[in-house]
Amino acid sequence: MNNLRSVNHPWGYSSSSSSTEEDFLIKQIVLTHDPDGRHLDSELMLCALENIMSYATITQVSDQHGSASAKSDLSSIKTVGSEDSLGHTIHKLSSEILCNCSVGGNTHAKTMNLFDMLCHYRWDAKAVLVLSAFSTSYGEFWLVMKLYPSNPLAASIALLKQFPNDLSLLKARFKALTMLVKTIIDVTKCIIKFEGLPMRCVLIDDEAIMASKSQIYMATYWVIRSALICSSHIRDLIAMKNVQVHVPSLQPPFIFSDFRNI
Repeated sequence: MNNLRSVNHPWGYSSSSSSTEEDFLIKQIVLTHDPDGRHLDSELMLCALENIMSYATITQVSDQHGSASAKSDLSSIKTVGSEDSLGHTIHKLSSEILCNCSVGGNTHAKTMNLFDMLCHYRWDAKAVLVLSAFSTSYGEFWLVMKLYPSNPLAASIALLKQFPNDLSLLKARFKALTMLVKTIIDVTKCIIKFEGLPMRCVLIDDEAIMASKSQIYMATYWVIRSALICSSHIRDLIAMKNVQVHVPSLQPPFIFSDFRNI
């Protein structure tokens, strides 16, 4: 979405944003938001995602990772009010992310396209659903990375994906990717916490509420955009062959720490 459709939207935005560019971006984000009452237990979903992320970064792979517990957590999560199952929604988002990562183009436009796909969900659900889609590729990547030295199937997949021969060259980048994913999860927790506040019962001035909402819109945007960036870097890591990498390319242009005290 490259053009602003209309500025007259009932959800509003903060006029105290630090720049014209941010004002314009907030307007774009808010105009994609059209909730229809569907509900997802974002907090429970994020807990399940954290399990996946933690399993992915464990040094040693074990057959007893508590998979039964993880399966139980995920199987109890439903999307209330949606015709699509949770699995189908995640699959559509995952396919869209993979498609976006395979072609060039404007990252902002790709991010806004995901917002359009998630128009009927709350802000916390938007972030969690995109993270769920991202976790499928993230988990698969790390699983193959850990298993391919000893598992014939994983070794064959690594060969087909053309993993670089010397993975030590990518150690710093692996660390940066892991840290960025952790930060994304931390910011998502802030969004979930904010969305769970009983705003109608909180005595706070309208200007403060709108300023906080603007931060939530921006935080959700950068969670989704960063998930896209991480997916692109995973694709690049697979395609690399003994080349020098630069960790700064993983640094997001957004200061996530600003939202940790929301």
